[in-house]
Amino acid sequence: SDHLVAGLLDRLAIQPGQRVPDPFCGTGTTLIECRKRSISSAGIEANPSSIFAARVKTRWELDPGMLLVALDEVESLWRHSMRRSPRLADDPTYRYIEGTGMLARGWISPLPLSRAIRLKQAIVALPLPQRYRDFFMLGLIAEVVAGASNVKFGPELYIGPKKDDHDVFAGFRTRVLSMITDISIVADAADCDARVFEGDARDMAAALAQDKGPPFDAVISSPPYPAEHDYTRNSRLELAFLEDVTSLASLRMYKKRMIRSHTKGVYVADRDAAQVARYGRIQQIAGAIDRRVRGNTDGFARLYSTVVRQYFGGMKRHLKTLMPQLRTGAQLAYVVGDQSSYASVHIPTAEILADIATRLGYRVGGIEEWRARKSSTTQRHIGEHILMLTKPVIRGKKRG
Repeated sequence: SDHLVAGLLDRLAIQPGQRVPDPFCGTGTTLIECRKRSISSAGIEANPSSIFAARVKTRWELDPGMLLVALDEVESLWRHSMRRSPRLADDPTYRYIEGTGMLARGWISPLPLSRAIRLKQAIVALPLPQRYRDFFMLGLIAEVVAGASNVKFGPELYIGPKKDDHDVFAGFRTRVLSMITDISIVADAADCDARVFEGDARDMAAALAQDKGPPFDAVISSPPYPAEHDYTRNSRLELAFLEDVTSLASLRMYKKRMIRSHTKGVYVADRDAAQVARYGRIQQIAGAIDRRVRGNTDGFARLYSTVVRQYFGGMKRHLKTLMPQLRTGAQLAYVVGDQSSYASVHIPTAEILADIATRLGYRVGGIEEWRARKSSTTQRHIGEHILMLTKPVIRGKKRG
């Protein structure tokens, strides 16, 4: 939440002139809170729809008056398109949604889909700089998911009541007007860097290759948890409308850049598990999961222990490659949740990450419960924690 990030910025006493990365930035909450305080930030993300949202939401140098005029132009282009016969089969978004069976399964109904694709085409045709078109596209994909589609989240994606029709433009207009109000509020905010890099957080040097700034002063992030939560599935409609995913191959390419946190994101060539082969607690948890799923005919159940090993191995790679990017004394805050999604075996995520970080040379400042939530698998209350770390001063051995 934005309040949690704001509280952590206060607690870590981060000031203008310092730099904060979020290695798993999602749609940019940490970056936005930093911009509000004129603190430079950098986000790393593997999911293209989240990258797009984070970049648009941290781009405040837009003219609200021009946006209002452009909104009318988008409506004019859209209504002109609606008077013509559709050629949806030529559109990459339509081809992907139809070809993957999302249309047949009811993720979105045909008429709302047609209206939304025509609106997408109107935005693309808008004769303005790309940053303005991106602004409107963010409003569209938000309306597609929350307004025009039939998908619901609880916490995984499922199909709700079907909407045979939906006033896509009215919903889009309402969202865009709210976004323009937000832009008007921050128009006079002090300028500072808020950059979003597309990359794999398990290799921070490569992900930050284009960042030429000094070492970072603090980290605030919430990485994925080891659970059956497929982030690309939950953003599949956005990915289709942005035309980032148009085939199984393109989807797989993005998944391979992500921390392995669910069974549908595990691949034969994965090697992160080797990073934690000597971590007894991880191996004990993985072994307990294997024993509980023995005899289970579900093919994914056999991968539960693999996910656990790959997840913590990937997080070890992340923390190891992050350390050289930090100044001495840098403070880190990771928001992570315990899990029991795999055969109801408890996974104390924060405690295990603290052990990994300690072996890598970080100093653990504490593990604090942020909130408790109910597991969708076991219905037990399990904790979400803030893991506090510090990059300590490395003192050499005394001579003599």
